[in-house]
Amino acid sequence: MGNSPSKTNYATSSTKNASQHASSGTIAGEELNSNEANDPDDSRSLPTQNIKITKEAPGEPRNIDQTKNRGRGERYGLEIDMSMAQALGSGLAAGASLVSGGTASTSSGTSASSTMSLRQLPTPPSYQSDGSSSFPFDSSFEKSYVLPPIKEEASVSHPLPGESYKAGVRRSGGGVHAQRGTDPRIPNYRSSQPIILRKNSHDWQSTDGVDVDDVIETLLRLGETRQYSSRDFPLSSWEVQLICARAREIFLDQPSLLRLQAPIKVVGDVHGQFTDLLRILKLSGVPQDTSYLFLGDYVDRGKQSLETMLLLLCYKIKYPDRFFMLRGNHESANVTKMYGFYDECKRRLSTKCWKMFVDVFNTLPFAAVVQGKIFCVHGGISPDLRRLSDIERIARPTDVPDEGMLTDLLWSDPDASVSDWSVNDRGVSVTFGKKNVLDFCSQFNFDLVIRGHMVVEDGYEFFAKKKFVTVFSAPNYCGEFRNWGAVMSVTTGLMCSFELLKPHSTKGKN
Repeated sequence: MGNSPSKTNYATSSTKNASQHASSGTIAGEELNSNEANDPDDSRSLPTQNIKITKEAPGEPRNIDQTKNRGRGERYGLEIDMSMAQALGSGLAAGASLVSGGTASTSSGTSASSTMSLRQLPTPPSYQSDGSSSFPFDSSFEKSYVLPPIKEEASVSHPLPGESYKAGVRRSGGGVHAQRGTDPRIPNYRSSQPIILRKNSHDWQSTDGVDVDDVIETLLRLGETRQYSSRDFPLSSWEVQLICARAREIFLDQPSLLRLQAPIKVVGDVHGQFTDLLRILKLSGVPQDTSYLFLGDYVDRGKQSLETMLLLLCYKIKYPDRFFMLRGNHESANVTKMYGFYDECKRRLSTKCWKMFVDVFNTLPFAAVVQGKIFCVHGGISPDLRRLSDIERIARPTDVPDEGMLTDLLWSDPDASVSDWSVNDRGVSVTFGKKNVLDFCSQFNFDLVIRGHMVVEDGYEFFAKKKFVTVFSAPNYCGEFRNWGAVMSVTTGLMCSFELLKPHSTKGKN
């Protein structure tokens, strides 16, 4: 797929489960971002079997006629864990509940021009050959030769005490030069009116509550000092409960299909890599000044899923109309039990807190449309999606069913080796070919589909004549890959560019 080399050469032996690291103290960012459990489900392009899916109405059983396999994608040297499919099949509901409902909008404004301009994007510096920093246009969209260069993070991964490197860089002769700054911290602009989540919501004289700005600053401070305890957590269970309850209310007040306006930054999987989430905020801008859309998979594998999830929820509470979060396939009770988040909650807080987060997961929206032209989702498209109103009518809170449209939105994958809807070797959902993407964009008049769900070497990877792009934002995924992280920036005129997170130092590794 796309412009990335095979991942086989970048895979290494899996790291130990975080439960084996019970000691407290300051540890390196690379260790913080190593995985909780050895889960390869998101990190490969898989061979599939072609199937034929008849066009039944949504909700009816799929009639799948398996045919001969027509092609094979690249394997990444990782085995498939089919227990995830069994867990979904045995523990989740048979389907999503549907209720009637109209279109809702979370932001207002006039859509920009329907023409989307993209350019041929270079690979990150570690893969880029010497030469000019100008990149010729090669796109099926409107021609434009004046798009800005890719924005890259400074090459220094750990700033000196008391100073930092700003996210912005300048190019000279094809090189990248950092601009030295003076403040290593991410600023938190406190609200003029404090956002207090009261323990006794009906008693306004009570001082027993949580100041959302205080929680944000606590989490940012922990991330900047790189302090991590595998057992202790700086917030109490009742504080976590208040944050989850308020976030849940906000998610339910907004529609299942978000209608958003540019400019906006689109972030892929972060998977509990808290220090890398802070790098993203430094690179792309704090939510005070920047609108964000996260594509899901906030938890599991990384050791700091609690910090990651709570910081995102606090930003959602503070900026409900500027900070948006979609549901990923890992925002599910059964999946988090298998791949780390349940164990982290049990070890550092309580299983009761884990249940609070699951309640939040069940309220997250499923997809977003940016200015009517860009479709954003965690996994991919579905053969059962006939109208966008099908997404809007999914009632929440809801768990993830074992098959159907909602499952496909969270689990499906592109595959260049197939020509039509095919069986997914994950054991869940389907794969789709280039023709399916082009048909989908034509049917709904979309210029682009943005999704996460799979690690890609450069942090981004195009598919289907640049109508489809995978964005993955966790560099050094699971501590096993040397992949870059990427954030996609969409301007008001619907021009798209990428902001890149360099992999951590890999000294001593092959």
